[in-house]
Amino acid sequence: MAAAEQAREAVTPKAGLYIASIAAAGLALLTLGLSHWQSSGTARFAAFFFLAAAASTQKIRLPRMRGTMSLSFLFILIGIANFSFSETLLLGCTAALIQTFWMAKRQPRVEQVVFNIATLVLCAGFADWMGHEASVLARTNSLVLLIAAATFLFLVLNTGLVAVVISLTEQKPFGKEWLYCFYWSFPYFLVGGVAAGLVSALSRSSGWFSGLLVLPLMYLCHLWYQIHVQNAIQEQATEPEPEANSVLAETL
Repeated sequence: MAAAEQAREAVTPKAGLYIASIAAAGLALLTLGLSHWQSSGTARFAAFFFLAAAASTQKIRLPRMRGTMSLSFLFILIGIANFSFSETLLLGCTAALIQTFWMAKRQPRVEQVVFNIATLVLCAGFADWMGHEASVLARTNSLVLLIAAATFLFLVLNTGLVAVVISLTEQKPFGKEWLYCFYWSFPYFLVGGVAAGLVSALSRSSGWFSGLLVLPLMYLCHLWYQIHVQNAIQEQATEPEPEANSVLAETL
């Protein structure tokens, strides 16, 4: 989960402190990562960068939540397997920025934009670091292990950060909100993790351009899941919608 939609009401003190803390940590990590820039190949990174930007506009709105998921997380996972730490952070930052502004129902606030960027940067950075650490501890260069660990860590942290902000702003139980976010995100991330692994494997064996052949299949999966979610929303249309006090998070 990466971006956030805010209602017009003021942010509660606890939620404000949480948002400020996440924003500070995320922006500090982004500054540190970009200050130690490393390039893994300009042409390849530029191609995936623009594809990630385009994927950020393909959003799925979740049932009973003012939140969305987009295809951009796929490219963050690809970045973890193929790009440098700084490049992966830049992918996350760009994805959050575009997803926040693209066809937003309300003009995003400054604190919302900063929080969205910080959240996705933290998720991308943590998944990148711990994913590679898992490979080191296992003493293997297995692409499967790296992608699996990064996908799981990204999903858990992402849904966790979103569940906290929803819990604080709507006074709802954290566990219930986290399970709900996780439930709707897990199938999407599972398929995305497999796709990221295929793209990375093809890129390493046949060149990075061949890895792009997997992306149309992932887009079809995205469309299918979008239809599935829309059907779920229609089924729940007669149920009362959740009230929002301040910040409602969006997903990647």
